Amino acid sequence: MNRFNVLTTGILLLCSVSAQALPDDRQQPITIESDSAERNEQSGLTQYLGNVVIRQGSVLIDADRVTIHYKDNKVSRIVSLGSPASYQQQPQAEGGMVIARGEVIEYRLADDQINLKNNASLSRNGTLIKGEHITYDLKNETWKAKGGDRANQKRIQLVIPPSTQENSATDSQQETSP
Repeated sequence: MNRFNVLTTGILLLCSVSAQALPDDRQQPITIESDSAERNEQSGLTQYLGNVVIRQGSVLIDADRVTIHYKDNKVSRIVSLGSPASYQQQPQAEGGMVIARGEVIEYRLADDQINLKNNASLSRNGTLIKGEHITYDLKNETWKAKGGDRANQKRIQLVIPPSTQENSATDSQQETSP
């Protein structure tokens, strides 16, 4: 695969990935680093292998392997594999960084959704969610988590930082006060 195809693929990938990022992220240069890259024109797949790092503004993807799936000449799905793979993004100037990790991270562009699988975690504003499978809706900023099978007693874990707990308690008291 020639360098032009690798660069073009990277630009298409990150323009799509940054749709929910800070407004100026799309204006930032795109950098893709990996040990190797391979494109199959017939299948429409592009693979980046070995220490893959993709950056554009606040968006950062770090994985051992990234496979980009195309539909109608547009990026439709990005699958990142690692031990763990990670995705981070600053969705809004005032909000905290979204940090997602898992052995498998599937970014479904049409759905604006990230699926985290196997030892998954999602963190934002100090709140941490862990489970075997986490689905995060980037647009609506909502999540769903599942534990593993019952035989291994794997359950989800949610950690809420003290400052959030205190604010919630204060808000509740103010609502009930005359």
